Amino acid sequence: MAKGRASAQNLKRDPLMEQYVATSAWVKDRSRPIVKWLTVAAVALAVGGIIWMFMSRRAANASESMARAMDAHEAMVANPIPPNLSPGQVAFTSEDEKHRKAYEAFTKAANEYPSYNGDLARYFAATHQLHFEADKAEATLKELSQKDSDVGAQARLALAERYEAVGKNDDAIAEYQKLKNKPGPIPPALIDVSMARVYEAMGKTKEAADLYFAVANNKDLRSTGLGATAVTRLTVIAPEKVEQLPPPESTTPAFPGGMAIPGR
Repeated sequence: MAKGRASAQNLKRDPLMEQYVATSAWVKDRSRPIVKWLTVAAVALAVGGIIWMFMSRRAANASESMARAMDAHEAMVANPIPPNLSPGQVAFTSEDEKHRKAYEAFTKAANEYPSYNGDLARYFAATHQLHFEADKAEATLKELSQKDSDVGAQARLALAERYEAVGKNDDAIAEYQKLKNKPGPIPPALIDVSMARVYEAMGKTKEAADLYFAVANNKDLRSTGLGATAVTRLTVIAPEKVEQLPPPESTTPAFPGGMAIPGR
């Protein structure tokens, strides 16, 4: 045998060769299960990819559907409709047409994509439906107002305003009170001013004045629209309370250090 050449017997005892032979035998014995699980994994990945693509496309379609409904919600009303509308701008010739078209668009968005648009689209649909099918819209707002969510709070506000508009003042106060206890995204000052307005309509001047005063007395609200409304109404129904309000903060420009600019 030539020097440096391994014999067949030595090759068989070579650790690397033995490992290769053992691995080959193991793979051969288990080739079917391995192929099976590789196939299962490939199928799972493919199915996952298809589901992801489907969900992404559905989410995009839901967003587009809601966007079209919002275009109707924010549409211009003019008769005749101007010929130079900007791209994507929507216009209707009457408020009635606008409300009906917006209702249809939001209802479609809610029905076709309930898991994406659902309650929000139904809320907007109801606010437009109030103008031509008030009873049905009111029923929807009642249902939505029971939900512990931002949409639920918005629906309760719309329901209270609906009651106020038709003179159901006791019902309006009840809904505003529920909203005050759990306002969600609704500013508490807005709820107070709204309740005060209803109390005024009911002739309950003291209750109204107390709520207006609470808003007007808040230095952070005094310069806002709600604060101004509260002060204005106080001057009408309880002028003596206006005198109890702190003076509004000065907006006079000042030098560094707080000194007022002379002559200003």
